[in-house]
Amino acid sequence: MGTAVEALYSQVARSGPPLFFPDPEVPAVFNFDQGLAAPETFPRGDLLRIAKLILDRDGADPLDYFDPDTGYEELVFGYRGLRERLAERIAVRQGRKLGADGVILTSGSVQGIALAVNGYVDPGDVVFVEAASFPYALRYMDMARAEIRTVPVDGKGMDVAALETLLDAAVAEGRKVKMVYTIATFQTPTNTVMPLDRRRQLIGLLRRHRFILMEDNVYGDLRFAGEEVPTLLSLDDTGRVIQCGSFSKTVAPALRMGWIAGEAAAIAALAAVRQDLGVSQWTARILAEFLAEGLMEPHLARANAVYRAKAAVAVRAVREHCGDYVKFDEPEGSFYLWLEIDDRVDWDRAAELAAREGIFFRPGERFTSGDDKRQFLRLAYSHVGEDVIANGIARLGQILKECA
Repeated sequence: MGTAVEALYSQVARSGPPLFFPDPEVPAVFNFDQGLAAPETFPRGDLLRIAKLILDRDGADPLDYFDPDTGYEELVFGYRGLRERLAERIAVRQGRKLGADGVILTSGSVQGIALAVNGYVDPGDVVFVEAASFPYALRYMDMARAEIRTVPVDGKGMDVAALETLLDAAVAEGRKVKMVYTIATFQTPTNTVMPLDRRRQLIGLLRRHRFILMEDNVYGDLRFAGEEVPTLLSLDDTGRVIQCGSFSKTVAPALRMGWIAGEAAAIAALAAVRQDLGVSQWTARILAEFLAEGLMEPHLARANAVYRAKAAVAVRAVREHCGDYVKFDEPEGSFYLWLEIDDRVDWDRAAELAAREGIFFRPGERFTSGDDKRQFLRLAYSHVGEDVIANGIARLGQILKECA
């Protein structure tokens, strides 16, 4: 029966299994796998209070598809009130006045990426991505039958000089370059930050070549050290930068509320391919009120203090217990350490031993193209307690020494 059904699958469905990561065979004692916001940062009291306030104040409207005073626009773009609040915050923090028409609400930033790919990428178009990148974004590009070409990543993020060479080569081949996708701030998985000179160089390439630059900025607000760097959206003068954002990393994952921001004409392409009747009106109104009450910035300050403390524990434990068997850069924000494993370590054996003891992390090959022969792991410290971080990394260090 299964075979008969599978014969009817579309080409996209036959192209591979869904992108999920299987449950471990043993209980996760030290779970450094997923990049999840810390539960202790969730503003449960404010969300509970505001959820009730919205129902008491607005009656049945929050439980409908759209605000009747706004109309069908919200079936495509989402609740206008939240879009206005987000546009105001972007104007204050990034200096870009986009207005509500320059923001589309999505079910997490992942849906925003999917809409952007569907709105811009045709089969055969060339899309440039970082050589280590967010797997879900790449999956959408692959499903759109784009030709995905990778750009090297170093300690400063995307190698923009290499991108320039690759762009020129694609143009010389007569290929249509449609999109460049980058996680410029706290890159996934390397956690690097692209410096200002590279960002300006990238905007220069955007002026020379007519492509869409998608800036994935979901971790941009999660800085707890170092100097803030202007976003690509703030530097853009072409109208062709679109920026992903999400409340999932900053407030709580279950909200499933993200957005894409850019010039209205750029966002219109995403609206043109949307078919899901928008996002939750109630959730959007809750978050609009959260922003309107001025709760976002104090919340981020508290959350980033939590991540700063956990990162310090993780860094100290790696240095103490893993020694010179790993290399890494100390994080300035986000949820991760990106560890390069020394080639003296029998990494296959070490990973197997770690799994047996319930030490879980995201293997580097889940993010990379496979051309890089070095071994990496991404260790997420965000959602576990400091004792788990310290003890788990201590045991991981023992395993690395055993397998060296």
